[in-house]
Amino acid sequence: MKRFLMIFPAVLYGISVLSVAQASTEEPVKRRSMHVCVSMNADGLERKATPHLESITTYSNKYGVNAAMVKAVIAVESCYNSTAVSPKGAQGLMQLIPATAARFGVSDAFNSNQNINGGTRYLSWLMKRYDGDLYKAIAAYNAGEGAVDKYQGIPPYNETQHYVRRVLTVYNRLSGETVALPALAAGASGGRSSKSGGRVSSVFLSPFGTGKPGRAGLNTNRARAPHLYKR
Repeated sequence: MKRFLMIFPAVLYGISVLSVAQASTEEPVKRRSMHVCVSMNADGLERKATPHLESITTYSNKYGVNAAMVKAVIAVESCYNSTAVSPKGAQGLMQLIPATAARFGVSDAFNSNQNINGGTRYLSWLMKRYDGDLYKAIAAYNAGEGAVDKYQGIPPYNETQHYVRRVLTVYNRLSGETVALPALAAGASGGRSSKSGGRVSSVFLSPFGTGKPGRAGLNTNRARAPHLYKR
């Protein structure tokens, strides 16, 4: 009995150490798995997207966002894992936090169709809010509009700086375009924000399907349907 009482605490200690070690490595493993898609070629990415292609096509057309951009965001956010949950509580394919899901009409963020609907609608809203500035829209998807507004561009957060570059890398691979990757800000954890414009009009499609390109077209569309362009 005495021997048992001496061994039992040691066993408990070993279990607790193992649990801590597992918890400490869980997040890096999750991060690595989500970044697998970033290194895939276009064919591999398209295969990943195939089970969700109908939803991606439907909502990219509905909200005027290039389908390649929706695929790129999903690839970087979750690598097409519909059950993914981040440490901050973001859920599903496009990693919607509960507040954003509710804001864009998603009742079940683990339902892939609903998740793609809400995430694509949010991307569209961000593109309108930032007048087609792709860098700002992608950065806001990751860090929130408040951070982008504060720094008037991509926030100098290491995560967001790399997030924008990853999304654009995958987008270029899928679309065949050559959108310039923003330079990393000096001292990404607290340095200056990027002032790059990053405007790519081809990514955001007019909800009307017609109209003049550039600023003139934006003003024309805003005049025709001002409710779509409220900030």
